[in-house]
Amino acid sequence: MSTAVITGASRGIGRAAALALARDGYAVAVGYHRDAKAAAAVEEIHRDGGQAAAFALDVGNQDQCAEFVRTAGERLGPVRAVISNATGFSATSPALGEALDTPWRTYEQMFTTRVGSLLALVAAACPQLTGGGRVVTTVSTGTSRHVPGSAAIAAAMASAESVVRYLAVELGRDGITADLVSGGVVATDALRDISSDPERLLSAAARATPLGRPGTPEDLVDVISFLCSKKAAWITGRSLTTDGGHSLR
Repeated sequence: MSTAVITGASRGIGRAAALALARDGYAVAVGYHRDAKAAAAVEEIHRDGGQAAAFALDVGNQDQCAEFVRTAGERLGPVRAVISNATGFSATSPALGEALDTPWRTYEQMFTTRVGSLLALVAAACPQLTGGGRVVTTVSTGTSRHVPGSAAIAAAMASAESVVRYLAVELGRDGITADLVSGGVVATDALRDISSDPERLLSAAARATPLGRPGTPEDLVDVISFLCSKKAAWITGRSLTTDGGHSLR
């Protein structure tokens, strides 16, 4: 059975992706930091007849990212999809703010967790991904527009976007695709980590979105599932914007 490794998979978009890819036939390695909900995701997959296991790791540690991939391959089967999803940011992370007010340690943390983990995960998985493997990275439309207080997160995600395009070219010779799913405002627990008033943010997003609502994890997961399927075999280096039309305004 092919395995999908997913970081930040204990809640929100990552958890929804784990459940969806399990339904698609992947064994799923549920990567998490401290959230005990990872076990619940694994149990749900098992109840539905799928295979999964939870793995604790710090995505800011490249050695742990590599070990995550290695162990997942040994326990569940060859790794054929890498979903780099963890933001690396939590309520205990260094402060966010305007670009010049944000401490440099916050930028360092964001770059390490978003770009460093992506590189480490893919490097470790490459031998198993050859010949049809998939790399999918979740980012935000905030990389191309101003979102108050999000300079460090947006800069790190924009760097990840650039890295993915390089990976698409350089890994394409081995039959590996690399793509991005760029989401708008999505109703997840993570909003509470980056916003002091998440309900106000969701309400504003609904008003500004042509489809009249903020996103759900499932909105993004349907795209992730597609990119990890055979139907997406001729798509690489692309960023699929999934925001209900918000970026049109």
